[in-house]
Amino acid sequence: MKLISEIIDLLSNSDGSLIEALIKTKVVLYKIGHKELIDWVNNELNGYPDDSNLPSYRILPAQVLANMVNMAYQVNAHPIPTMHLKESFRESLETAKMTESLAVLEKFTESDGGSLRRPIPIEANHMLGEPLSGGFQIQSAWSEIQLSGITSILTQVRSRLLDFLLELNESFDDEMSDEEVKQRAAVTDAENIFNNAIFGDNATVIVGSGNMQRNNAIVIKGDFNSLSETLREHGVEDADIKALKTAIAADAAEGGPKQGEFGVSVKSWLQSMLSKAVDASWQIELGVASSLLASALQRFYGWM
Repeated sequence: MKLISEIIDLLSNSDGSLIEALIKTKVVLYKIGHKELIDWVNNELNGYPDDSNLPSYRILPAQVLANMVNMAYQVNAHPIPTMHLKESFRESLETAKMTESLAVLEKFTESDGGSLRRPIPIEANHMLGEPLSGGFQIQSAWSEIQLSGITSILTQVRSRLLDFLLELNESFDDEMSDEEVKQRAAVTDAENIFNNAIFGDNATVIVGSGNMQRNNAIVIKGDFNSLSETLREHGVEDADIKALKTAIAADAAEGGPKQGEFGVSVKSWLQSMLSKAVDASWQIELGVASSLLASALQRFYGWM
């Protein structure tokens, strides 16, 4: 398909417009009959919803800095300790979830200086200053994000999209008609190519009965939060998710599961969940339950 070749040329040129390449990719996905894959393209173009599971490349490290003063000294932009904070709060300060559109991120990279600041509410100053010695008090604090990390997001999107299109291009000739494109697309696993290129160790979990229904939750290798979110969206209760976390930890304490084989504790948890599907205390069909749980856990362990 000639359009694919045009996008590849855009992405291969450092001056080529990434936004233009993404817009043209939407056309390609429509032409090959995979409109369901356009969500990622739209999210990159328009920005991600606040409650979405971000791709890992859009989560950046941040450093917590503060301006501090005591009776004798003023110290500016100094790192401060955070290990005394609750884990969830500390994580919110030390990571930056970049949900903005690519156009906004590109503007960020044009900013003066080498970093962006995300202010921390003044109400947190006392809590942040608890471990400080020498009578220092915090006047203002912020999380600082390096612009190099934002540049990395742009590079990742360009590289991942290019990987997808290079792989896809092997199946389509430049001179194909629209009808020939549809016929070839029917025998090309564009969805798998897309997921492997764009998400890597992440994967979209597909579940459903009859006609397969797409679920946009993403299970990230080694990230229990993404696993729990996927399970929760399919009706798994919080108590069962907590039990799974305990089972995973128990298997890890025994040396971890072997490649491709769940540990004893996780197997026991799986059996209990399938029993719930059988007696309808978990409102999901048995076949779907088995597929969902197995694929989600395999993604979590990085086996798929």
